[in-house]
Amino acid sequence: MYMKNKWASLGATAAAVAATLGLTAPASSAVSTDSASASQPAGKSSNPSPERPRIISPIVGGSQVPNDAYPFMAALLNKQTPGGALKKQFCAGTLYQPDVILTAAHCVAHLEPEDVRVAVGRTVLSDSKQGQVRQAVSFQVHPSYDQEEISTRPGYDMALIELDKPVKGITTVQLPTPGTDALIRPGAQAVAAGWGMTDDILEHSPDRLRQVTIPILSQAECKTSYGSDQFNAKTDICAGSMGKASCSGDSGGPLLRKVPGREEPIQIGIVSRGGEECASQGTPGIYTSLSSKKLWDSFV
Repeated sequence: MYMKNKWASLGATAAAVAATLGLTAPASSAVSTDSASASQPAGKSSNPSPERPRIISPIVGGSQVPNDAYPFMAALLNKQTPGGALKKQFCAGTLYQPDVILTAAHCVAHLEPEDVRVAVGRTVLSDSKQGQVRQAVSFQVHPSYDQEEISTRPGYDMALIELDKPVKGITTVQLPTPGTDALIRPGAQAVAAGWGMTDDILEHSPDRLRQVTIPILSQAECKTSYGSDQFNAKTDICAGSMGKASCSGDSGGPLLRKVPGREEPIQIGIVSRGGEECASQGTPGIYTSLSSKKLWDSFV
């Protein structure tokens, strides 16, 4: 398969900074100028209808993002949903390669590629002059992800979207080296970004991209909140605090760390799932850990 062959080539390259920071970049880090319960993922729809999926993981307690702050951000748009991009957006993602988007498996597992378009480099969804829009041509869902058994076999919530043509002039997102944990230590501050709901009761979704700074939690805290049957310690991490979290519509978007001395943030996670109420006490957000060696080793 094209996506599998493309993925196989990615592990062979790394950014020059890897030796000192434990980081790695996708094969092409720059392009030429020519975003229920823990068992229900954020953004998963049990019925693949054109309606915007309900995601249990918006940016609550956050702030607006200025234009071009995160140019690698991607908005997943359902072509079957009436209206503009603000109505069509159902999940997020990041530019992994010039023609590949990194997102959550539950965002696309129930859809067909022809129904999905992707807006990359757009901060305000309704502003069609921002960013570049591409058509999805194929999905590669992590082979260990089980959409039907997510409540008993959690984790591996990751997928790649192949685009019809490369995105130009936008640098791809930076990722951590698999098997390292320097960027996910408990207590460290991370940033979640997306167009998800800012209130899970009123169900208000913003037009402008938002972000929130949240603490990374220990695996013991995650297990206390969700139990081992809903949290996979090998592929998941938790982050969030009361009043601050990702939420519905943010699924597939990034959890980022900013490293001193580096301008570009590092994506350490993918928004996956959470509790029934966004940003409620005792129910942090669950993110697919991009530092997980188990995650990448089985993605072939």
